[in-house]
Amino acid sequence: MDPSLTDEEIIATFTPLEHQFYEWQILGKKEARRLGESIRNGDQFYKRLQEKFPLPDIKKKYWHFVDKWQGRVIRRLRQGITTTAFCERLRTTDCKDGNSLSDTSFWMHFNRFADLYFGKSSFGGSVMHYASVINPMTLLPDAPYDKIVDPPNPNLLYGTVLAIDIDIDQIRLPTLVRQPTPDSPQALKRRRRESSSSGEDSTVSVHSANSDDFLDKKPFVFFQIGALCCCTSEEWKRHVIGLADEPYDPEFQMTDYSVVVRLDNNGFLTGGVYIIYNYQEETTPEESNGPGDPAFWREREWRDEDNVELPHIRRLYPGCDMKFFLAKIAENLTDLKKDGQFDIQVIIEERKTIVRAKTAGVMQMIMPDKIIGSRGSTSGGVQTCLS
Repeated sequence: MDPSLTDEEIIATFTPLEHQFYEWQILGKKEARRLGESIRNGDQFYKRLQEKFPLPDIKKKYWHFVDKWQGRVIRRLRQGITTTAFCERLRTTDCKDGNSLSDTSFWMHFNRFADLYFGKSSFGGSVMHYASVINPMTLLPDAPYDKIVDPPNPNLLYGTVLAIDIDIDQIRLPTLVRQPTPDSPQALKRRRRESSSSGEDSTVSVHSANSDDFLDKKPFVFFQIGALCCCTSEEWKRHVIGLADEPYDPEFQMTDYSVVVRLDNNGFLTGGVYIIYNYQEETTPEESNGPGDPAFWREREWRDEDNVELPHIRRLYPGCDMKFFLAKIAENLTDLKKDGQFDIQVIIEERKTIVRAKTAGVMQMIMPDKIIGSRGSTSGGVQTCLS
């Protein structure tokens, strides 16, 4: 919505239902006080919402109103940031400094950014043009939700920075999804999967990581900058032709990959630019109680009832003839040009575990927060896997 709209102009766009939301939440003082008491409890709030407005898809319609009305203040404060200013801000962000990291992450959340155009690549059999939608929180750790927040670690870095140990294989962990009802199709699929890998999770042990845990002595620690999207070369040609006649914005499609920049030893974003397959997906407002709810994110459906990976998983676009988890696309952000061409270098094909990052040791090395060990297996003593 246009940030220049006045309150009166926004109200003029309300649907009849949104006018009722407005009167209920904004004008009804007594009801507003009761609403404020219950809004901390998401389930209680949505129950009252459904009682007040017994309509289908009411949560989705309510959150659309919230974005339109409550979001107006933020829209007016947000600044438009140029690509040059964005890259310079990333270059000067010290990820070892909690204040510097959180300030940059909030700055990315809050302001308005043009998409970062990366150029084109023929990877996978088709020429596609790529860009990134700026978002510092597209990836989540794979660890169970209680291990992310409890117990708190004062040295944990803001969730924009995550880590992978590229020398260690994935151990599948419980996901962040809310449990389905016992008789739902999702539950039946889950029981089939669990029976095919019974006992796997029971062999997992967790301990805090230190610098001696990593085979390469330099874990893959990265800063998230956004979600990767792409369009066909035909779509891009329409954009180029349109520039001389009538402006035409190419229609980009979201991929399931996130764009990250690797941190150097000093905690700065001077490393290469990579794309990582994102096994998590955001749920709809009807399926969760908002971003604070563990069920706001869930593991995407990536395998069938026979525990076989679905054919579209780890592919950049429909019809892509190569699959991968992690690939490098540039030595740094400035190497990627809107009208240039770049190579996609596959680093890891199979899934690895993504974890929270922390600072530790005398040198304040940035490393994964926890190690997951599979009991009884050995590789130089103990086979370990990040959690």
